[in-house]
Order: sequence, then C-alpha cells, then structure tokens
Amino acid sequence: MRGICAVLVAAGALLLGGCGSQGSSDDSGAEPAASGPLRKVSVTLDGYEGPENVGILMAQQRGYFAAAGLSVSIHSPARPARPVHDVIAHQADFGVTQEPQLALAKAKGAPVIGVRCLLHGPTAAMVWLKKSQIGGIAGLKGKTIAIPAVAFQEAFLANVLVHHGLALDDVKVEKVGYGLVSALVSGRADAIFGASWNLEGVQLEAQGLKPVVTRLRDIGAPFYDEFLAIARTDRVAKDPRLMQDFASAVGRGTAAAIANPRAAAVAIEEAGLGGPRLSRKTLEAEVAATLPLLSKSGYMYPEESLRLTDWMRDEGMMAESPRPEEMLNNEFASWRP
Repeated sequence: MRGICAVLVAAGALLLGGCGSQGSSDDSGAEPAASGPLRKVSVTLDGYEGPENVGILMAQQRGYFAAAGLSVSIHSPARPARPVHDVIAHQADFGVTQEPQLALAKAKGAPVIGVRCLLHGPTAAMVWLKKSQIGGIAGLKGKTIAIPAVAFQEAFLANVLVHHGLALDDVKVEKVGYGLVSALVSGRADAIFGASWNLEGVQLEAQGLKPVVTRLRDIGAPFYDEFLAIARTDRVAKDPRLMQDFASAVGRGTAAAIANPRAAAVAIEEAGLGGPRLSRKTLEAEVAATLPLLSKSGYMYPEESLRLTDWMRDEGMMAESPRPEEMLNNEFASWRP
C-alpha cells in the first residue's frame, strides 16, 4: 500500500480497436496521440505507484492513453480508503481499489462498479520479523498490529484472530496508513496486517530482515481479485466508449509490462507520485513477484466474487452480500468465457 497526493498528466497512446489484447505484448515505445482534442480523465490509485498498478503507469508512459484519445492524470491518495470516495464524489473518473473494499461500498449502496481487473488473487498477508520470535498468530496476544486503515482490513484481521483463539481486543491495532514497513522495522508494531507479500514482504526480505509472511489465503480467506479499476455506475452506462478506451489502454500497458519487466520498473520509478525510493534491485524483485499476478484480459470472475461476498456476510462483515452483477461489469474485458 502506498500514497500522498501527486499528479502525472498523460502523454501516451493506444489504437482504439483493442480491449487490452494479449497480442500487444511486443510494444516497445511510445506512440503519437490521437488526432483531435483529448478527453481529460483522472485516476486515483490504491496508493503509491507500484507493480500492482503498473498497467496504468505503462499506459501513461508509453502513450497508450493518448493514442486512445485520453489525457489522463494519475493521483496517489493521501489515505488508502480514498479511491472509492473519490469516484463516488466525482473527484476521479476511475479508482483502483481492492475487491473487499468495493464489496463493502456496494453493501452500503455506493454507485460504483468494477470495470477491469488489474491484479488477480489476494496478496494481503500477516507479517512479522523472525527476530521477534512470535511463534504463530496465536502468539500475537498482547502485541501491536499495524494496518493501513482501510475498513475491510480490520474486519479481516478480526476474522483471522478469532480463528486462532483471539479477539480483536486481545491485540492493539494501530492504523498507520502507508507506513507499514517503517512501523514494523522501527518496533512501533510487532506485526503488520494488510501488507502485501509481493511488495512489503519482498522489501523486508531485500533488507535482510527475514520476514515471516503468512498469506491471507493460508488463513481462511477465499480467493478474489485483489485490485480492480472502478467507475461510477451511471458513468459506465452513459459513456461505455470511455470505459472501453481506458480498459484497452490499461490492457496494453499490462501486456507491455509483462513483456519487459525492466521497463515496468522504470515506469514505476518515473511515475513521480511520491512513493518510497526503493533500490532498483528491490523494485525489480517486487515487479518479478507481481507480474505473474497481473490480469492480462481484465476479466473479473463472478463466481469468486460471490464466494468472497458470501464469506464476508457469513463472517459478519456486512449484513447482505451484493451480487456479482452489481459489483462487476465485464463488458470491457478482452476475454470473456
């Protein structure tokens, strides 16, 4: 998770016909902008620039957005929960958020919907350092656990604890926004939850700190699409061409990142959204861990969404579970079954 506001205005390219085609993985450079005025579009990421949203960053750097007729400004939010709010409030045309966060918003009637999968499969994890000698999750009793302050993560943490004989009151929860790594390394927290094994986990490993990483999937959560691009439901209905052009450019950026991991790392470095300055070796390790998880087609799996929302309902995280058709619009995916 990463953030602090910054803006990057697009200058990029994508031919209008495709929808994130996997066949575009041989792209190697920027393209001229489409003729005529570009449509201004804003995107709020899930946090700092990083491998999870590299499809958007590569579409910006390579010019695929501008070739699709889009002038895109990319923002890194001050708080992890902002993307959904920004889209609802018309402060962003698109947002990047985790599917459980979208589910909670939909359960409250929020007029937003997923329009493209960015990263398939949960990456969230519980992490502590080996030197802490914590023997397992049950050993967290009385410890401080830092989380990023996104609503669903505290509910997920409570679920993890109860299945290991603990309650939320048995630990101290500290909301640290994007400061998970610093909270753990400094000793402010004994463990961090909501960190990503492919980002914070890799970063800690690269620093030689020997993290103990327990992935969320290994402690009871169902499989789901981690990161989705979302838009307002009414905007999707009124302007499907915009949705198609945006999704297509992101698909092409994703394919370019997968084809050239080193260029993907450069695109992240050059985004300039205020993220932590990682060494090239660490950043490339994060990219290597993340690229296999990126969605090439953008397709969002309704059956997985249903299992997620039903599980969240059954675990008491929300009263009713929204249906997949309320949460996901796969019209703009480049592949559909």
